Amino acid sequence: MATDDRAEVPMKGLMAIWRRRPRAAWFHQAFWRRQPAERQRFLRFAVVGASGVLINFAFLTLGLWAFSGMGEDSKNAAASALGIGVSILTNFLLNDVWTWGDRKKGTRKRDVAFRFSTYALGAGVAAALQFGIAALFRSAIGAHVYLAQAAGIAVGTAVNYVISNRLVFKDKS
Repeated sequence: MATDDRAEVPMKGLMAIWRRRPRAAWFHQAFWRRQPAERQRFLRFAVVGASGVLINFAFLTLGLWAFSGMGEDSKNAAASALGIGVSILTNFLLNDVWTWGDRKKGTRKRDVAFRFSTYALGAGVAAALQFGIAALFRSAIGAHVYLAQAAGIAVGTAVNYVISNRLVFKDKS
């Protein structure tokens, strides 16, 4: 019976981790654990935001179906408001539990209500900045609509993260 020479030579570094562990554990070991805590928090925030986009689109679609008896403009506005509202709520809940779950926060109903209202206001400020930056990029420098939107999203995300990190989910210890 032939032996595998690779098994006799101890492997070092990432290849050893890659061969011995499932891929999720490899990712965790090689990438995630080596990131500073604040970068991990921002990456969680970004994942929650991406899930919020999917939730927003799903409830937009549901709203377009549910409000089909309305006029076109009213239907679009109501469906859009539904998608935005549900995505803000789910993003808040996910950020509260996962992104900033390690922080001590008040657990009373009024603490959660205050955090949610502050989060919703912060999300509104970030959305207004995103809209303004995108409009500025389109009008002032003639940027393509997607490039302008991406610039607005980048600024809005950064502002929303800072507001969430410093005001909404601040540690009460």
